[in-house]
Amino acid sequence: MTDTALTPREKERERLARRIPEDIFGDGNLDLLDELYAADAVDHNAFGDQEGRTAIRESYEAFLTAFPDVSQTVEDVVVDGDTVAMFITSRGTHEGALWGIEPTGREIEVQQMAFVRFEDGMIAERWFLPDNFSLLHQLEIVDFPPS
Repeated sequence: MTDTALTPREKERERLARRIPEDIFGDGNLDLLDELYAADAVDHNAFGDQEGRTAIRESYEAFLTAFPDVSQTVEDVVVDGDTVAMFITSRGTHEGALWGIEPTGREIEVQQMAFVRFEDGMIAERWFLPDNFSLLHQLEIVDFPPS
């Protein structure tokens, strides 16, 4: 749910932040990274930090290789100043290696949170919080509850 009382600058930040799930992942358009991310941007996630566009691109490519049909739906957005928070649902089929896990052919639907901070009109930092446990469970890598 987007707040209708956003300033024009906050609306623009929301629009730009949504391009990650909707255009980069939704359309596989990795060239947008250069347009959206500052050259020295940092992407924080469960596997550490990717610093700079090249490292961020490699991380995104790995996910898109594993789930080439991925779609991401932005379920909710909160904007506060220079930060945009998004609740996202990802769906796709595991068709490529991911984290050393060979393709399973299984379909997934997982929820994620992303917090995107802007500086000078570009993404300076992004914190990505995926539900990796649910992902691994859906790929049948882990049981729940554990046996």
